[in-house]
Amino acid sequence: MEERIALGSGKIYLIEQPSTLDTDLENLDTMITKYCVAANEFGAVKNGATLTYTPTNYTASDDPGRFTKTIVQEEVVTLGCGLITIGANMLKVLVDTARTEETTANRKVIKIGGTANAKNASYLVIFEHLDAKDGNIYVIIVGQNTAELQFSFQPGAETILNPTFTAEGLDEDGTKLIIVMDKPGGATE
Repeated sequence: MEERIALGSGKIYLIEQPSTLDTDLENLDTMITKYCVAANEFGAVKNGATLTYTPTNYTASDDPGRFTKTIVQEEVVTLGCGLITIGANMLKVLVDTARTEETTANRKVIKIGGTANAKNASYLVIFEHLDAKDGNIYVIIVGQNTAELQFSFQPGAETILNPTFTAEGLDEDGTKLIIVMDKPGGATE
């Protein structure tokens, strides 16, 4: 049986979009091995991640409804997650206009705002769901955070950032999302 029940959360990895990204089948294993490493872990995930694929369809039909045809006009793919860790480099990714400096007192200063400071950077984002029994699942997109930045400082509760990365095309075919599923019992770590 190929179906599985995915239980649990995972890890999120992020790097600035490579100048070349080969999404051919024979290169996906290399991509996962190369980029899903501790140095690229974006932050500690809290409350899991949510992948959403939303097509916009157009349906044409004759007046009595005897003949219809539906086509996909647009596709939107988003990957959202909760992050319990916060850092200056993370904020530079989550806010396109953010930049960091360090004071002589060894403090990080993050400045946000000013559209002239926009980097227009895109990132390779991989969510890794680990499952030694049923096999790991990898969600791969290239995109930018399109969610607001919100800090909620509450007594007795952790601050969680909730980025949502909106996917762009990964290749010349217009692929916006790649999902890789290891075979059961064949999970890698």
